[in-house]
Amino acid sequence: MIPVLTDGEVTLRAHRLSDVDEMVVQCTDPLSIAGTGLPLAYTPEDAVRYATETVPNGWQNRSEWGFAVEARGFAGSVSLRLHGDGIADIAYGLHPAARGRGVCARAVKLLLDWGFEQPEIDLVTWHAYVGNWASRRVAWANGFRIDTTIEKFHSQRGVRVDCWVGSLRADDTREPKTPWHVPPVLENDRLRLRPMRDTDADRLGEMHTDERTLNFIGRYRAAAQTDGATKIRQIRDQNAAGQRWSWCMADRETDQLIGHIQLHSLEGLDPTTAELGYVVHPDARGRGVLTAALDLVARWAFRPVADGGLGRRRLVLNTAGSNAASRYAAEKAGFTHIATEPAAFPVGESDFEDAVTYHQLNPRWEPSVPQR
Repeated sequence: MIPVLTDGEVTLRAHRLSDVDEMVVQCTDPLSIAGTGLPLAYTPEDAVRYATETVPNGWQNRSEWGFAVEARGFAGSVSLRLHGDGIADIAYGLHPAARGRGVCARAVKLLLDWGFEQPEIDLVTWHAYVGNWASRRVAWANGFRIDTTIEKFHSQRGVRVDCWVGSLRADDTREPKTPWHVPPVLENDRLRLRPMRDTDADRLGEMHTDERTLNFIGRYRAAAQTDGATKIRQIRDQNAAGQRWSWCMADRETDQLIGHIQLHSLEGLDPTTAELGYVVHPDARGRGVLTAALDLVARWAFRPVADGGLGRRRLVLNTAGSNAASRYAAEKAGFTHIATEPAAFPVGESDFEDAVTYHQLNPRWEPSVPQR
């Protein structure tokens, strides 16, 4: 007998034949196709087979505990796939009409609460194709640690694909283990700072393979020469892991990428400080966009958390002594040169020159105000 689990808003129950039409809608939806290994031509016969054979057989032989999700009608499916030794994988998928309402996160919580009460389970693992941010967000919200990325871990319709892997133990807390940073849109009369989009990939790739960029990117030269799409995935991954706040610097009128700016080193020995990093596209240099971007980020980072800011006391940036454009922009944005470290900044492929450090202090910072 398949149990019924509910929190009053979302219910997990057995699949019914009356679900078949909506199961087909879910399984032929483009996002479902992109995020799963389901056959491209999913049919009503496939849905009937899943509801009347696959799910009941999984319960009978205790290999997979599958549920339909109900929330104002059929909303998807969730299951725990048992592997023995106390380990199970979690799988979930949502009907397109149920997305964006928190249904999947609540369904997964119901399943985990019940699953960890079963003697067969003390560790649940989660896998998703790299780029399936909706699945990752649900796992993150339920306390999964995102442990690693494994190249070519799963086969999707005959093609090996990279996967994220996460885990949750029975005695773990169910709160997110790290922040998930969603950079706010910051604007002035000429510039917009916004999250990166897939359409920024070509311009981002051009920027990071420019010779001037490569000269001043030093030790990160090899990593910088990846394609733009890969870099966007890296940026999103760092934001989702709470490691950085990264923005696309975009022209206010055209919304075209003209640079990349980020806050990093957020949780060091001094959690009231953050560091800035930035790159400007070659065709946007000399127009004052870096000064404008530094000013926007500093104002937001210094704003109290209660007012939607980051509540930081101090911002720091480092650059090469010979990078006159970077130094000029920093000074115009209110940063002060505080240190020079001889022969400490890598330039080109193997050279070093003086590293210069700038900082800006928050004049309204209060020690008693909590940090984000």
